[in-house]
Amino acid sequence: MRLTKAVFILCCLLCLKIPVADAATAHTVKGLVITPDGTVVPKFSVVVKHAAEKPELVRRRQFKDGEFAVDGLTKGKYVVQISAPQFITTKLTFDFNDRSSQTDYSIIILHPYRNEARLTPGAAYSVSVKVLQEKIPDAAQEAYKKAVDLHREGKLDDALIKYGQALRSYPRYLEALTDIGTIFLLYNRPESALPFLRRAQEIDDCNPIINLNIAVALTEQADYGGALKLLKDVLNREPQMAFAQYFIGKIQYLQKKYDQAEVNVRGAIEKDPGLLDALVLMINISIEQKKFDQAREALQRVREAMHNQMVTKFIDEQLSVLGS
Repeated sequence: MRLTKAVFILCCLLCLKIPVADAATAHTVKGLVITPDGTVVPKFSVVVKHAAEKPELVRRRQFKDGEFAVDGLTKGKYVVQISAPQFITTKLTFDFNDRSSQTDYSIIILHPYRNEARLTPGAAYSVSVKVLQEKIPDAAQEAYKKAVDLHREGKLDDALIKYGQALRSYPRYLEALTDIGTIFLLYNRPESALPFLRRAQEIDDCNPIINLNIAVALTEQADYGGALKLLKDVLNREPQMAFAQYFIGKIQYLQKKYDQAEVNVRGAIEKDPGLLDALVLMINISIEQKKFDQAREALQRVREAMHNQMVTKFIDEQLSVLGS
């Protein structure tokens, strides 16, 4: 049976924020920027601006080797935007109105535009017999291949055009339908993504990649019930799929159901001990519950997974202030 490897998108990008003891009114944000496979992002930029909806001049600061620090932030609410070539830009929000902590720490996981990571370690997923029997025209395949390259490079507008060409040549092109949906998710347009993903689901309703992307789109629309129902169905079909269980925990974390979130994230880590997204989420859940020993344990596991001297130093500094 032919196997397929499709792209899925993780829009709920994770960051870890650890508050420390109160100090002066000037604040510093220190961050560690890593990839899902446990490497530091070599070059990236950071933009800091006030969260207020008004024009302002901002400065784009360049950093390298996965670490950054932004200081001199006064009282107020800030948005920190982190960008890197071939990675999805993410934003963090810091509110210094309600506390006077001197330093905030963040571990940020940047995901590539085409997130072709494992869903279950060592696994590939088969497509339905119905899909296997379909013959895709050469023109559609050629346009799709070009779209994938553009997608991977972050040239999303050009990729959309090529995916569209592939679909005009063959409207039932499963991978093109799925991938065009992920681009609309990157543009924060779940309402545009869902029609393409639903069409893909009609062709292959058991495909876990498609169903995960639909769950992400529903989560972006705050339809947590619909997303959870779909994710539980995926997990029932693929009980070892760590990412599905992790994402269930992520939604429960967003709902502030921390006890339930902890159970599912722990289950995801048991299935895939190297799933850094789950480890970082476990740290956040533990801090919300004031389970600082548990947060330290998860931080130590992130440190062990990275095998990087700079990362070790960064996490050791966090460990020294966690819960103080």
